[in-house]
Amino acid sequence: MKRTGESGREREAKEIARYQRAAEVGRLMLGELRGSMEWISYDQYLDKPRRELRDRRETIRTYLRGEIEKFCKTNFENVKPEDLASLYEPLYARGSSWRLPLTEFVQLLGHPREGVLKGAPLHSTVCLSYLWGLQTEFPKMHLIKDLAYSFNRAVEAERKFKEYDELPRSTAKTKKEEIAELVRSGTFHRRMCVLSCFNLVEAYINGLAWAYVQTQDISSLSNRKQKILTEGQTSILDKLVQIPQIITGRSPGPLESDREPLSIFRDTIKPFRDSIVHASPFAAPERFGGYEKLSKVYELNLETVRQTVDMTLDIIGRIHRFVGGNDPLPQWVHSRQYDGTFEEAE
Repeated sequence: MKRTGESGREREAKEIARYQRAAEVGRLMLGELRGSMEWISYDQYLDKPRRELRDRRETIRTYLRGEIEKFCKTNFENVKPEDLASLYEPLYARGSSWRLPLTEFVQLLGHPREGVLKGAPLHSTVCLSYLWGLQTEFPKMHLIKDLAYSFNRAVEAERKFKEYDELPRSTAKTKKEEIAELVRSGTFHRRMCVLSCFNLVEAYINGLAWAYVQTQDISSLSNRKQKILTEGQTSILDKLVQIPQIITGRSPGPLESDREPLSIFRDTIKPFRDSIVHASPFAAPERFGGYEKLSKVYELNLETVRQTVDMTLDIIGRIHRFVGGNDPLPQWVHSRQYDGTFEEAE
């Protein structure tokens, strides 16, 4: 007589393997694995005595299943243990590390609950590894770290320079190399901070536009508005004014070109950024707001950098709240300390 269907032994072995795989994926996401994932297959249970299989299954149902279901419910929407287990083989095949777009991750597993990804935008990359667990990566994350690091180093260099400046001249002359290195560090980090500010604002507004295009039908918008959302020719100032209005359908928006903080961004951040990125000895002040571009490179002091940082976060915060954010700033922005420096994330 031809055998049909699964035997009880096969069903028990598959159930055990499924929950073991789900648990392995969950531990990896939490960063609790001590090394690469272990190979788990239902075949390894088929030769076990039936009684041992049943006991193992009951143990899993009593203890492990509840923990896995709790993990799924806490971190994801409508995700079941078998969904978690489905990630096991592709993760194992990639050596327990996998980078994939957030949109693909959502398709494979499901939507993470609010707060799990700490405000990571839709265009993020999900990074799964046994060493770091589940993390996300996106341009703004790197740029805010660049901003925080360079600003903190600029503040530190300024503070140390003042200490040297208070030394007697005879003593200071013996420390010329140290002072020169400090000056070099300060000027470098001031420039990098201004560039990071500008790049962060641009990445932020472009990310909002991209997410809107991915999730909404924009065919009913005017050609002008579609171009603002999808094409790179629009100036950063126009994007900052118009994109928040387009994606919310509300006017006026949180920023106006002739009012703070955008007027400061236009008159301070952008000229200094342009002088660094498009450095040129050609003097054409009539084309650059009455100033010579190279002069901005030499004039960049810590107070200007501090103002640049403040205005950058003010711009991002206003847009964030206008488009529906509940907090003063997005979650990926680092906290600041009493002196304005940032708490740097690892």
